[in-house]
Parts: sequence; structure tokens; C-alpha cells
Amino acid sequence: MARLTFTLRIAAVVIASPAILLCIVLASFLHPIESIRHPLRRPRRLWMNVGDWVRGIPVGYSYWERYQAPAMLDQIAVHHHHHHHEDSAS
Repeated sequence: MARLTFTLRIAAVVIASPAILLCIVLASFLHPIESIRHPLRRPRRLWMNVGDWVRGIPVGYSYWERYQAPAMLDQIAVHHHHHHHEDSAS
């Protein structure tokens, strides 16, 4: 059953590919400055979301895990280190 679901989702992605590409193009026109600054961010994010959906995991998770989580963890680590340093100083 899982294999059938996976196959159907792959088929849906293949069928929807022109629409997905159209969305990428339209998004690039709607946000031209961002597209020039980060030309691959939006298409990469869209395709990773599609991949998530096909695998049946929460959409956006793999993009978040790869690109946003490390930065957030760095910020948390820096923040934590900063507080820890202040405590030892007093």
C-alpha cells in the first residue's frame, strides 16, 4: 500500500511539474530582487517541499532541517554561550 501511495505521489509530481515550474517562474517575477539575490532559494525550497510530500513527511521539513535549523542552532548556541559567559563574570 505504501508503495502504491509513493507511486501515485511520484506520478502526481510528474504531472504537476509544468505547474510547479510555472509557480517558480511567477514567483521569480513577483519577487525579482530576491530572485536576483538568491536565484536558487525559491526553486530549491519548492522542490524540497515536493520531495517531502512524496516521502510523506511534513512539507518544508527537509528545507528547514538543511538551511534554517543549523542557523537557528548556531544562534541558540551563541545566545547560550553569551549568557553563560556573563554568569561566570559576575
